[in-house]
Amino acid sequence: MIVLKNYFRITVFILFAVIYSSYGQTYTIKVSYDASSAGCHAASFGWTLKGNTVTIGSFSKGGNSMNISESQTFATVPTYTSFSLSHSSNCTPLRKDDIDCNDSYTLTKTVVEMLQGAYLGMGGCNGGVDVSFFQPNVNIKNLDTASPTELCAGFSLSLAAFPLGFPAEAYHWQYSVDNQSTWIDVPAGMNNTPTPSFTMQQLLGANHTNYLNTPIYFRLGYTTRAFTTPLAITYSSCAPVAQYITYEAPKCNGNNIEKIEVFFKEKLKTGEDLSLIYVVNTDPAKTTPRFQNTEIVTSFVLDPATNLYKYSFPNLGETLENGNFYTVKYQARLNGQPMGSLQVSQQPFQYNDPAKMQFKITGQTQPTCFGGTDGSIEVEILSGSSPYNFYIDNILRPASEITEIDALHYRINGLKENLTGYKIKVTDKNDCIEKVF
Repeated sequence: MIVLKNYFRITVFILFAVIYSSYGQTYTIKVSYDASSAGCHAASFGWTLKGNTVTIGSFSKGGNSMNISESQTFATVPTYTSFSLSHSSNCTPLRKDDIDCNDSYTLTKTVVEMLQGAYLGMGGCNGGVDVSFFQPNVNIKNLDTASPTELCAGFSLSLAAFPLGFPAEAYHWQYSVDNQSTWIDVPAGMNNTPTPSFTMQQLLGANHTNYLNTPIYFRLGYTTRAFTTPLAITYSSCAPVAQYITYEAPKCNGNNIEKIEVFFKEKLKTGEDLSLIYVVNTDPAKTTPRFQNTEIVTSFVLDPATNLYKYSFPNLGETLENGNFYTVKYQARLNGQPMGSLQVSQQPFQYNDPAKMQFKITGQTQPTCFGGTDGSIEVEILSGSSPYNFYIDNILRPASEITEIDALHYRINGLKENLTGYKIKVTDKNDCIEKVF
């Protein structure tokens, strides 16, 4: 189904590309200006807007009673590479002692500078003019026509702007989680293109699950300047959302992990399953799945202690990398069709293989008399977790016969002479073991 869906999207995109290329690329430009003859015996004011060397629009007026506050909008300006605004104004003052004013200016900006919000305007003797609005005539849409207003977690969103042919800066994508004043640029590697593709996690980061089942808004534009009407895409889980992971580390060196369980708020719906669920290293260079399910997960187990539904990983015999961090990812399906793909947003767990339980014999004393029981053996603990148990010939010695010299040194008392030697075993609180003969 994924293959078919992707193929459909590619087909639609090609169709759009053909349609888009058949339309001209134009800009809407608004020129605002004001002028007055106040203080002038005679006055004049004018401006000219050009694209490259072609005149787009102009204005000229003069007289003793000039009072102007106007604007002109040009809705279908071709894709020039630069725009220039020329301004001229003249004032012959009423007072003879004042100096005549005669201003003439021309400023030029490239189309890229205009797209990015450069100011093109100026003032003179008795008025001013500026480009108060500059916008490419573009539209946007979701290329997924089967589900144009929704995106399942883990899937890529493929957007399109049209027509093609504008400078790359015209296809500057932004998104917002509130459709208000805060608009954020799409990351640079995915921006300034008419057909970007990205996941919500790439945009929203590790906290992307906080925005599940809410609309995310997309547009073309810069800062407070919108080129297009916002497009709302609801970010849906399309999968059961994991609440957290419980992890119990191996008790002894080299042992299996005790437990990895994933807890969900809701049980699987009718027709819903997890085709994949696995443990994965959070290091993006280490993507090999661990403990991956061998059978499709069709149900969870209700945990009475939490009233949540859980999945417990079986057969925890694989080896993880010591000191590395891991999380859980999974792929949901509905009636056999791929839906949402998520990972648990909780802090990843760290795998640490416990140090080996190790000790060594540091000394011994023989019984003072033949057949006596006042012999002893001294033991130094090299690694492990207290409290410790001490065995002689597989028989646990009572606490009354153990002397703690310090936290790492102990004396086993009450021993008889044994010409063949003793078999000594020490275990720690997790029953991890090492034997010395």
